[in-house]
Amino acid sequence: MGPSPDVIRQRIAELCADNRCTYATLSRLLGRQDGYIARHIREAVPYELAIADRDKLARFFGIPGQHLGAPARMDDRRAFAERRRYKPNYRTVLRRAT
Repeated sequence: MGPSPDVIRQRIAELCADNRCTYATLSRLLGRQDGYIARHIREAVPYELAIADRDKLARFFGIPGQHLGAPARMDDRRAFAERRRYKPNYRTVLRRAT
């Protein structure tokens, strides 16, 4: 199981303080009213953010989704695996312009 909603609220508050962003900025990012995140953190309303909202916040802060209780993003894992398998081939064929 992931972290409890109380822990997630604390982490969001810490990330906001560390990155010097306002709660209103995060609320706008989620497409909500300006006081949505502030009310969520201070009054626990709503008690738990939706998974999609937590995923957006994790992407915004550049942290893994699991830190905010969102599932691991398959596209991130897939991209990492592709980068490890991909070996660039820098040989190019030069052709004469005619």
